[in-house]
Amino acid sequence: MTNNLAVIEQHFRSNEQSFIRQASNWIQQAEDSYRVVLTQFLNPREQYILKSLINHSNELSIHFSGGTFGAESQRAIILPKGYPIDNLDFKLSLLEIDYSYKFVTLHHAMILGAILSSGVGRTVVGDILYDSDHTHWQVIVDSKMLNYIQDTVTQIGRTKVALVNRDIAEAMPVLCDWKEEFLLISSLRIDTVISAGFGLTRANTKNLIEENHVRMNWTEISKANVEVAIGDIISVRKYGRIQIKLLDGLSKKNKIKSIINIIRR
Repeated sequence: MTNNLAVIEQHFRSNEQSFIRQASNWIQQAEDSYRVVLTQFLNPREQYILKSLINHSNELSIHFSGGTFGAESQRAIILPKGYPIDNLDFKLSLLEIDYSYKFVTLHHAMILGAILSSGVGRTVVGDILYDSDHTHWQVIVDSKMLNYIQDTVTQIGRTKVALVNRDIAEAMPVLCDWKEEFLLISSLRIDTVISAGFGLTRANTKNLIEENHVRMNWTEISKANVEVAIGDIISVRKYGRIQIKLLDGLSKKNKIKSIINIIRR
């Protein structure tokens, strides 16, 4: 694996190299010590990269779980092939938010912000779940941080809350708003993908990027020429989200044939 690292790194972005090294270290641990390695929560792009790296190993397999069907953030278990997989423990816990939902409205960003403000990192927080009325909320977290988050997060915005530990089996399913669509795009630049997906002009898209309204994989994007790859999730404030799911060659007019997941606000 180590010998192939330099070759593998060439296929990914420069800002992904630190994650590739972390992932390679997990793989090395599993191979050298013949043991199970549990990762932090990974976003879809990181999951894709890790699976790509595992494909270069003949000795390992990988399994993912985010605690509920359709979870976006998931932890991975890397383990030697042939290792028993009947009772893999991803160490996931579920917190339900107890608050006066008849009088207060919560939002995803408020909840995540309150948790991160407690001093924990994003990698110990999984999906934030909600029902169709957006009144009942749950958060999947790393079990090691369960008690700390419970004790520390007692307020979201101006609302007093209690985080109640529930069995992970009680996790609500992810409400999937994604729609799968076929899209022809002239390039994989982020401004081109956003313009094609939401029917915007390149000038409008450029303004959204300059006004800090665009994120990719939860990181603010400041340049229009950033390249998008499979698994990336692009969030555009007030417009929605796009994820590249599949690239399928070129059309007769030299456009890139792609399958995307999209949510339009």
